[in-house]
Amino acid sequence: MGARTHLTLKAAILVGGAQKGTRFRPLSLQLPKPLFPIAGVPLIEHHIEKLSSLRDLSEIFLLGFYPADQFKEFVDR
Repeated sequence: MGARTHLTLKAAILVGGAQKGTRFRPLSLQLPKPLFPIAGVPLIEHHIEKLSSLRDLSEIFLLGFYPADQFKEFVDR
């Protein structure tokens, strides 16, 4: 048998943003929906927490139409 190749995983989370959260206004005027608090933490954090249990995960990409600065504070912490 040949040597095993170590694979790393990358994940993508679709964060949307094209509609600007019209159904959640006025809440979504100041905060993107993925950052809405659910059980005390941003919704997207629940997804990241589940993904982080994957042993070979190397990167998580947030894909959407929100301005990057709206997620910068969340990502930096």
